[in-house]
Amino acid sequence: MGDKPVSIWCVSDGRAGIERQTIAVADAMSELKPVDMKVVRLEPRGLQLGLPPTLWPLPRAALPVEQRQHLKAPWPDVWIGNGRRSIPYSLRAKKWSGGQTLVVQLQNPRVNPARFDVVAPPLHDHVRGPNVVSTLGAPVWYTQHQIRHALLATQQEDKDERLPVLVILGGSSKHHTFTLDRAHRIVADLQPLLAQNLRLMMTTSRRTPQPVEAVFRAFASNSGFEFFADETRDGPNPYLAWLAQARIALVSEDSTNMMTDAAFFGLPIYLIRLDGGDAKFTRLHDGLIKHGAARWFEGHLASWTYRPVRDAMVIAEAIVAKLKD
Repeated sequence: MGDKPVSIWCVSDGRAGIERQTIAVADAMSELKPVDMKVVRLEPRGLQLGLPPTLWPLPRAALPVEQRQHLKAPWPDVWIGNGRRSIPYSLRAKKWSGGQTLVVQLQNPRVNPARFDVVAPPLHDHVRGPNVVSTLGAPVWYTQHQIRHALLATQQEDKDERLPVLVILGGSSKHHTFTLDRAHRIVADLQPLLAQNLRLMMTTSRRTPQPVEAVFRAFASNSGFEFFADETRDGPNPYLAWLAQARIALVSEDSTNMMTDAAFFGLPIYLIRLDGGDAKFTRLHDGLIKHGAARWFEGHLASWTYRPVRDAMVIAEAIVAKLKD
């Protein structure tokens, strides 16, 4: 395709974690080729949502009028879809574009992967096929420009000689529950770390229950932690800068994105247990442990090295290879 930018549509229903994965793959592609990225949010409604994605009779009709306008020429060179509600549209993108668009679907689409050009599910989903690119976790990517900008924004003193340790806490979800009891037990497990020469940085997620957040906010305040939960109360989000500065990460076991964020930077990951879980998360944890990226947190910290997890680049390289075919 020469030096002409590769046009990419990042297609999802706009949920932050889902959309972010499509953008990560596009950002990784930008390291290989010039790209022209467009974020497309499709939020279908109505009775078709109850049908399998292969049986939607009129997928465009399920969209708000303003979103239907996205689905027209000029079509992109690459369509990167993610999330269940993107699938009815990903399945039809090739036909709508007259065969010109390479269609990529992230995660497990739960339909025959041969219906797409590239499918990129996590390894623990056990999806197989000649066009399947299995990943260890969620595709994440941070450009050097993004990292530098984040570090400059924090204006952290270089003279701080304490070991920077990042604590990333998720929340309740389909498979995990973050209870107040568990929050207090995690605080008790973290308490001995205060005697060490550590710079402790703690952040919560959108899914963290408010009472749980309050427990950790109070603990951080009383212990001298740096703490971030939302920009209204805590100022600009330091998450990316903290990832870049940290040398060890403690991450609750419930979020694929948070675990693979830390693995992208090659941080030794200590997994913090929550209540609940399922077989897929167990396989994800086991995969990270087998890769050398993670261990379960038992109250003490050590450092080690491993090959950083750069799944977004693996997917990007597969896409570029397909474009050359």
